[in-house]
Amino acid sequence: MANAPVDGIPARRVLTDPAGLARYQHDEAERAPYGTPLAVVRPQTTEEVRDVVRHCLAHRIPPVPRGAGTGLSGGANAVDGAIVLSFEDMNRIVHIDPAERLAVLQPGVVNDDLRAAGAEHGLWYQPDPASSP
Repeated sequence: MANAPVDGIPARRVLTDPAGLARYQHDEAERAPYGTPLAVVRPQTTEEVRDVVRHCLAHRIPPVPRGAGTGLSGGANAVDGAIVLSFEDMNRIVHIDPAERLAVLQPGVVNDDLRAAGAEHGLWYQPDPASSP
């Protein structure tokens, strides 16, 4: 798959070089196992996420979703031959409704950013302390 495009995704958002892949192999869990992915894809829209998942299904490649990589459980750890879906570019808070106490956001939003945005509306979102500075 090296240098092969992922269906529907611009090549500039598909990372396949070994040095770059190493950064996406695991989160902050000290003892959780991890492998080497075939690629890391940084989608920017829901449609691109769909395209990556379709590509994975068509080629029998496991997809591994990843946020900021600060987790402590190994839940974002790559497995050998996977495509890591890095949501770091999907980090927009779409809408906050203070009356309903509802936030609509993309999967790459960092907890502390959501807390700060909620505070602008007089709301308090208590994030996991691990995601705060």
